[in-house]
Amino acid sequence: MTKPSIKVLLIEDNRDDAQLMMEALAKEPYAFFELTHAERLSTGLAHLKAGGIDLVLLDLNLPDSDGLDTLSRVRVEAPNVPVVVLTAFDDEALAAQALQKGAQDYLVKGYVQVYRDLLGRALRYAVERKHGQEELDQARAQTDRLLGAITSILIGVDVRGMITHWNTIAELTFGIPESAALSNPIEQAGIPWDAETVLRSIAQCRVTDAAVRLDDVQFKRPDGREGLLGLTVIPLKGDSSQGPGVLIFGADVTERKQAEAERLRLQDQLAQAQRLETIGRFAGGIAHDFQNFLQVILGFAWLIRARHREDRELISDLQEIVHASESASKMVRQMLTFSRQQPLQPVIFDLGQAVQNMARLLQQLVGEQVCVVLEMQPGPLLVRLDPTGFEQVLMNLAANARDAMPTGGTLTVRAEPVSLSEDVRRRRPWAKVGEYVRLSVKDTGVGMEPAVAAHIFEPFFTTKRLGKGTGLGLAVVHGLVEQHGGLVDLETASGQGSTFHLYLPQQAHGTGPSAKVDRPSGTERLLLVEGEERQRAFAEEVLRESGYHVTVATDMAHAERQLGAPSPDAVLLDVTLSDVGPAGLVQRLRTARADVKILLVSPYASVDLRALERSLPGLQVLLKPYAPAQLLDSVRQLLDAPAAALEPAAKRRMLVVDDDASIRALCERLLGELCDVEVAASGEAALSRLDAGRYDLLLTDILMPGMDGIELIRRAEQRQPELKILVMTGSMAGAVEQRFMASGRHHEVLRKPFQATTLQDVVRRYLT
Repeated sequence: MTKPSIKVLLIEDNRDDAQLMMEALAKEPYAFFELTHAERLSTGLAHLKAGGIDLVLLDLNLPDSDGLDTLSRVRVEAPNVPVVVLTAFDDEALAAQALQKGAQDYLVKGYVQVYRDLLGRALRYAVERKHGQEELDQARAQTDRLLGAITSILIGVDVRGMITHWNTIAELTFGIPESAALSNPIEQAGIPWDAETVLRSIAQCRVTDAAVRLDDVQFKRPDGREGLLGLTVIPLKGDSSQGPGVLIFGADVTERKQAEAERLRLQDQLAQAQRLETIGRFAGGIAHDFQNFLQVILGFAWLIRARHREDRELISDLQEIVHASESASKMVRQMLTFSRQQPLQPVIFDLGQAVQNMARLLQQLVGEQVCVVLEMQPGPLLVRLDPTGFEQVLMNLAANARDAMPTGGTLTVRAEPVSLSEDVRRRRPWAKVGEYVRLSVKDTGVGMEPAVAAHIFEPFFTTKRLGKGTGLGLAVVHGLVEQHGGLVDLETASGQGSTFHLYLPQQAHGTGPSAKVDRPSGTERLLLVEGEERQRAFAEEVLRESGYHVTVATDMAHAERQLGAPSPDAVLLDVTLSDVGPAGLVQRLRTARADVKILLVSPYASVDLRALERSLPGLQVLLKPYAPAQLLDSVRQLLDAPAAALEPAAKRRMLVVDDDASIRALCERLLGELCDVEVAASGEAALSRLDAGRYDLLLTDILMPGMDGIELIRRAEQRQPELKILVMTGSMAGAVEQRFMASGRHHEVLRKPFQATTLQDVVRRYLT
């Protein structure tokens, strides 16, 4: 075995002592010592500066230095070289001081003379201890580097509860520097976290000798914001006599937790949106067939009515069938609105002004117990909407607010320009970036629980008693707003009222077809005959604001007295005012004045009403409930219509195409008196008939198996360019109907279920 070589610098001014040391080292059996001798400290320091020395054997008392200062000067020059101190006296105090100042060992010269192997052993041990210390220091440094590279919080706590390690991430997370944390009890270090939970976990870790995981530990960031920590407390294996310490690893998980919560919220919102979309597709999908069924019911009820006019009991029963069918049809139309499949006629107008114009109507709608407050931002708030659809949206929201405030309250309508807030964009990530007009409708009513609010826009979901609501009002609001490229947001809580926020894309000045809503208006004199006070006030406000001179009457006797000079240009008459029926009411009015124009207002449509409308000049029908635009349109059409009755058209040839046999049979029965009707069950069969002869009118369904109505129309126009074409459909829900709307064709569309008289009047007009 090769002996290790150790280069020793002996700094000793006594030559006899130096000779003794050299002789002792020469006989050392376990190591080879290369000895360099220096009699002065200055000479020894020069050797140290030159390098290559493994150990210094140092006498403290030298000609140029004395005592512990000698050791200090050597340590300054060579801090990493081990030093063994030589002294002539056995002074324990001096020995202790020397060891404190960095000496590896302390030898008394007299002992070296007696115990010759003592010197070599002391030097070997000094070198080995130095090497061991260096390795330990390197290991500690490596550990510190590894711990410092950890990108999470790292806190070391010893068995006494003192902080032994505090990394940079801990500094940044808690705002406490390492110098302020180390060597302090962990419970007194001022760490801004849930100390009780952390200390309890440390105690548990020590008892069980197993890691403890902590989630969602609350803490406060250096900037004062609240946050959440994820921590793991790990036991450290050590000397059992000293007890196990712990390491605490962790991280600030606030953003991750928030992102996770946001992801779950968006998943719920996406699921709700998909649910609404599925319901919408379902509604559109069934509309065609459902409207076909209603069309057959209504059509054949009309035919039975025509054959049995004298059977009053049968006629009464048929009227109930018609009323129920038309109510079902109205619900289907509302479902189509919800599913964003109703055709729109949007124009650009000032939303704030439009709301102002409806102020009195809203007050009439909600009643005297509710105070209506308008808060309109100054300046134009231009939006592009279907005006009738907008009125329907606002009235639906107002009616919903009224029902939420049964004992009265305040309805606040606010309009203002906004950009989408971060909160709204988080909840509606698909919303387009841009400028919006926000219409907010706020009530002070009962509010809603979260479980109710989550379903409020779903069709047929209602919190009202049976028979008090269909659950389609808010579904229609949702559908119309989204169909116009907007979105609806809801703020509500139980007992704290509800606020519906409608975000509608804002339009720039001068864009679009119109910058205001042009409603039919006039200055004619109108007599409004309506028995229900709220409905009468509503209609009166609409008509007066459009320029008409309105006189009101609450019953027929009062109305008849109002027909004298100055006589009205038209009468708006509620058909429920008397039991004599619509025909009897018209007769009473025209007995007083033969040429008066009459608008019959009815809560239901009936074959009697439509037949009366078709048979008498100067007479039209308006169904309740109606929007302001519908009322104004009907009044203007009545006033502008000629007084002469329409003459029946000469018989022409007509081809009806529908895959539903009941619809074909119905059309044959209804139109047989007006023209020669032929039918075809498919587009292919229709083309064969067109090839065989000429027709004046083609009435075709859109959605058919095989060749659809769009392709049939294209080929029919190629064969007979002069052919007039009329389209019927149960909805515009399917891909075929949507393609028809996008094709740019301007053929008139009859939406099923249509009244028999409606079909006859349209066909008569086409054939005239």
